[in-house]
Amino acid sequence: MKNLSKLVLAAFSLLMMLSINVSAQDAPAEKQILIKNVSIFDGNSEKLITGKDVVVEGNKIKSIVASGGNESTFDEVIDGKGGFLSPGLIDCHTHAVQGGDEETFVNGDQNYVQLYAAMELEDMLLRGVTTTRDPGGNVFALKKAIDDGIFDGPRIYPSGAMISQYSGHADFRSPVHTNLPKEWGGQISNGEVNGHALLANGPDQVRAAVRQQLFLGATQIKLAVGGGVSSFEDPLYVNEYTAAEIEAAVEAAADYGTYVMTHVFNEVGVKRAIEAGVKSIEHGHLLNEEDAKLMAEKGVFLSTQCQVFEQLKPLYTDPIRKGKLEEALTGMDNMFKYAKKYNVKVVFGTDLIFSREGRKQQLADLTLRKQWYTSPEIMIQATGNGGELIGLTGQRNPYGKVGVIEEGAMADILIYSKNPLEDVSIVEDYENNLKLIIKDGKTYKNTLK
Repeated sequence: MKNLSKLVLAAFSLLMMLSINVSAQDAPAEKQILIKNVSIFDGNSEKLITGKDVVVEGNKIKSIVASGGNESTFDEVIDGKGGFLSPGLIDCHTHAVQGGDEETFVNGDQNYVQLYAAMELEDMLLRGVTTTRDPGGNVFALKKAIDDGIFDGPRIYPSGAMISQYSGHADFRSPVHTNLPKEWGGQISNGEVNGHALLANGPDQVRAAVRQQLFLGATQIKLAVGGGVSSFEDPLYVNEYTAAEIEAAVEAAADYGTYVMTHVFNEVGVKRAIEAGVKSIEHGHLLNEEDAKLMAEKGVFLSTQCQVFEQLKPLYTDPIRKGKLEEALTGMDNMFKYAKKYNVKVVFGTDLIFSREGRKQQLADLTLRKQWYTSPEIMIQATGNGGELIGLTGQRNPYGKVGVIEEGAMADILIYSKNPLEDVSIVEDYENNLKLIIKDGKTYKNTLK
């Protein structure tokens, strides 16, 4: 009986080994692409890499190899024609669902809002933006549809609903209709019903709101801690959320291995957010020198924007929003000067909203930064710095390392016919200068042939 058991066990082991071998043989090998004849911007260095080729396997960069090797083993060879290879661009502050008109976004058919966003995201990918960090909005279905290949677009790192206090930046209730808080019998605002915003007051509610967004799939959390340009009830000087409330959000996010980004313009709110443990200041146009120094010491990122103010000028004609827009513009020069003085890590973000034509100027934001930064510095903001900020999602990162050209990073690759490190403004003319777009190892544009 003992011998029979050994025989049965041996036979079972042999079958398992055969099964594993068959499975390994049946599994299709991942496609390998060699990209040659390029100068490489790796996303972190201001100096181009020459004499090297890039090998892509599946959806990752397999290796950076010396040029001139054997090409016959690759499934595809792409000749860069002497072009300039770059990581895909990362827009760290773009609202996917806010491209149409404002009234439709707030009160309209949300099915239309989502379909409109899908169209715009396809446009965005063809501008060379392969990754976005969404700082507030119901984009979970859009993210999944892109991941599943339903339509083309940049990968999305969603924050879910922007969390705000009553009378805060994301309070979409109308005071004209004397809307009471929901705890006092008032109706839930359309912004909350549609999943774009969530009103929470006090540490316990804030903690619960954070956990709800994580439950839905948020990779990081967005908290409004100061007044905003596009809202009506909160001037820019207003500070929203106490230190205890912000700390509650930071703690709840950290428990899930991720971080909090905060909408804020004014200097007091910026400092309060940093001291509470947030990792990213969104906007920050009215911060002071002390804030910038503190950001550098704590390793807090500045995710700020330029082009949005030009885009909103013709849209915001009412005195409230027009005044706030002009106030934010007055502080922008000092903000960038302080950030540069203390070597704060700045990322590329746009925040362009409520106009498809305006959003087509997404890459103009990079050109506007030339007033304060060199072209190589700006390209690093749009790639390597953005990838480092994205990486703070830790184990909640559903993808991999982005923003760099290095072994193991996601295969997001652009080739320009002109050198963006000499003049970053060439990226604006993506239709003519951007010759190759690869995202996740898949080619979406190739005019090199």
